[in-house]
Amino acid sequence: MQTVISADVPVRAQDPSQAARPGSILRQNLLAATAEDTLSFRLIRSQYQSGDLAFESPRHHHAFQQLRWTETGSVNYAPGQDIPEGDLAYFPRGAYYGPQRKDQGTALLLQYGFGDEFLHRGGGSGADGGSGGGSGTRNGGDDAEQAVQRLRENGTFTGGEYLDTDPVTGAPRRRDAVQAIYDARTGGDFSVPPAGYEAPILIHPAAFSYYPAGPGIETKHLGGFYDHPGPRADLRISLVRLTGGAGYAFPADRAQIAWSISDGLHIDGRPHPALTCLYSPRGETDTINGTDGVELIVLTMPRLD
Repeated sequence: MQTVISADVPVRAQDPSQAARPGSILRQNLLAATAEDTLSFRLIRSQYQSGDLAFESPRHHHAFQQLRWTETGSVNYAPGQDIPEGDLAYFPRGAYYGPQRKDQGTALLLQYGFGDEFLHRGGGSGADGGSGGGSGTRNGGDDAEQAVQRLRENGTFTGGEYLDTDPVTGAPRRRDAVQAIYDARTGGDFSVPPAGYEAPILIHPAAFSYYPAGPGIETKHLGGFYDHPGPRADLRISLVRLTGGAGYAFPADRAQIAWSISDGLHIDGRPHPALTCLYSPRGETDTINGTDGVELIVLTMPRLD
């Protein structure tokens, strides 16, 4: 099991001049992995800034999935639509959202997908549009950073869009910045799949009730979402509350990602503070313990086989 305490992870400010989207985010890269079944994910903690440093993007969509949880404040994702503190939002593959302006709040962002759908996530960062890795290639294409550099040589990133000249017609061309990066990396042969869900789904965990799941263990099931075919291809979202040192075992049949939202988590007998993040890979059986009613958001990740 991988474990990281968010307070121990350095905070890095994005350079707006190097980002595909306007603004600068104070970011912590918490967890990332690519599993044997091609499931890939990144868990990021982002602190959004106000004024000229606010993050903005036009209306757009992605080939991968996202889950967002607001730690503090209220985080915007479309006009008049925000994720309030303590709430979650699921962003399905292919579903449009935005335009958005993030100028306050702190949030955790999980991006995940399988194979090509996650590889082409734009600038190595996906939803938040800065540089941050993503070195894989397909069909001999560029990695993310090379693609952005090449695009800057032939056009301009502005307002979350990319402006250049169509090489066929010679006419000015305007595209979403992330789509332009997709196209640069693949030669235009990759497209975002159609949305099975029309829009992001906002979830209010406080409105759900816990039920006993074992001695000292309580659970809230918040949702299950299928963006892929298969009996175990859903993302399952739950809240788990532990008291009295109760143990919670992550099952081995599917990968689990979790983070504590209060104190009281114990791993291998040692206490861990709020915002301890965990990744239990498929094939492993890991157990955590909790006291004082510690709460964790637990994500059971999809598998395609």
